[in-house]
Amino acid sequence: MFVADFLRELFGNIARYADSTQRYVVLVSAAQDRVTIDVTDRPRQGDATLEGRHSGLAYYRERVLHAHGDWDVREKRGQWVLHASAPVDNAG
Repeated sequence: MFVADFLRELFGNIARYADSTQRYVVLVSAAQDRVTIDVTDRPRQGDATLEGRHSGLAYYRERVLHAHGDWDVREKRGQWVLHASAPVDNAG
């Protein structure tokens, strides 16, 4: 359920903040013990800076880091880039 909710948050952010005239990429990969999500989009012109945006992602960042996963959000060549990777709990 966590992955589905996280993806819903990410696609909601793309709809709200990304430039609809530009492409976006969402990659999801799953291994036996880990799930990885990478997102790249181009923010709309005139939107606030990338700092402080996507405050709804704070919950997911905390969950990923609490699970000893990896979290990186940055601006790269004018694009918003997120990388999140977390262990999968196979016990339940």
